[in-house]
Amino acid sequence: MRKKLIASVLAVLVLFCGLAPGAAALSYQAESVFVMDAQTGETLYEYNADIARVPASMTKVLTAYIIYQELEAGRLTLDTQVKISHNAAVKSRDASYPTAVPLTEGATYSVDTLLHLIMIPSASASCIVMAEHISGSESAFVARMNQTAKDLGLNATYYNCHGAQPNYITARSQAKLTRRFIDDYPDILRITSKSGFNFNGSYYNNTNHLLNTMAPYEGLDGFKTGTIAEAGYCVTTTAVQDGRRVIAVVMKSTSDAQRFADSRQLLDYGFAEIQKRDAARKTTSVQLTAAPDSVRPYQPFTVTARLEGVSASYACKAQWYVNGAAVDGYGNSSFLTADYKTSTLQYTLKDLSGDTLDIAFVLTMFDGTEIRCETALPVEQRPVEYGGSLNIRSAASYPGKTLLVTADITGENGIARVQLPARWQWDGADIAGYSNAAFTIENDAASSEYLLRIPEDASEGSHELSFVLGDAGSTGAKQLILRADIQIVSQGTPAEDVPVEGTPSEYAPAA
Repeated sequence: MRKKLIASVLAVLVLFCGLAPGAAALSYQAESVFVMDAQTGETLYEYNADIARVPASMTKVLTAYIIYQELEAGRLTLDTQVKISHNAAVKSRDASYPTAVPLTEGATYSVDTLLHLIMIPSASASCIVMAEHISGSESAFVARMNQTAKDLGLNATYYNCHGAQPNYITARSQAKLTRRFIDDYPDILRITSKSGFNFNGSYYNNTNHLLNTMAPYEGLDGFKTGTIAEAGYCVTTTAVQDGRRVIAVVMKSTSDAQRFADSRQLLDYGFAEIQKRDAARKTTSVQLTAAPDSVRPYQPFTVTARLEGVSASYACKAQWYVNGAAVDGYGNSSFLTADYKTSTLQYTLKDLSGDTLDIAFVLTMFDGTEIRCETALPVEQRPVEYGGSLNIRSAASYPGKTLLVTADITGENGIARVQLPARWQWDGADIAGYSNAAFTIENDAASSEYLLRIPEDASEGSHELSFVLGDAGSTGAKQLILRADIQIVSQGTPAEDVPVEGTPSEYAPAA
């Protein structure tokens, strides 16, 4: 009772916080609930949605999903005849396997008939029939169920294919599975929307009583109930109003009637919330601000998008673009909007490709409509340029000797921080371990040290040691190459004839 009171208080607080104006206060009795916008995948309401609970016969949703996978793969058709084993026939009459819909041993029934029995009266033995037919045994089929749940990203664990004994799944994952089922195989609604089914001379009501014995809910077309002692009363429902679909999951409610009362409230809440969010989508606008307001190569800049007119938070896709190309790492498929929320692009131009840089921030709604804001930043046509020197212009050394060589970099670009590719080379070839794709120059100054060790087997003669800053052919930065001539002499050369320090020299950027 205390938990139910807390749930009611939380629901009221949600309303007072402006999340559901106009909706009646929620007073459900379920232990876990989850409400989803089926088109966008957005969470509309949740309570204990990530606690794994026993779904009972809502297990059959995944069993039916795998049957549809087999239909899609062409290994089954709806008219495929499936033979009833002794095991399935016995369990079809066992009251501990709800619902007991008798099947005749050795008889055959179509896949379509068995799907109707699984999803309408919730016939557990019919699940076993299909599990045996698809995987050879129920245990092998259950292994596939668990792999499929993993592939779909569900928080779920299955021990049987029907739910007559406990399995475990969260309310959020049950909604996610239901949405995926409807998206992948909408034919399932042909079955779940029926109020009942005739089989072998008997009429079986759909266990979803919002389709038959209770007052119907507008637009309801499924989905699945579940009831055993460990689960309490569970139901997943889905309905369409004004072209929008809501999925509501109720787990561990207190009675058959209460689970449907819970569902009515949650569906109502969901549709009211969708109306608010759809209205907010239409009034949202975006403003862009850039700093600085012009661009130079290798000078980092930012552009900030600021949202306005968002009366109710909603999810959509967000993406930054530069010159029409999506920027890697600056996209979000489930961007949660809010009034005055910002998104910031941090970008560095590396090549001069035009007089302006076109920046766009785009919100894409579930139906494909876009809210787009664009700006064009002028690009200063000045590549960055650096000079520098090595502390050694030339030196002679013999095998086994060590020399410390330093490259000092200077410039007059006025950019606080630049990162350029840099590398040390020996005779024009990169030296392993001495390349840096993002060599940092701060306030137009930087240095790099290289400890040159002459190999014992180095050949005598003239060699070139180089420090290379930037890439050849880059339009955004002029390449700089600093060179030193290293003469390798024989070990027997007198020490006084082997200078180890040369005269520092400055080199202009390479032409």
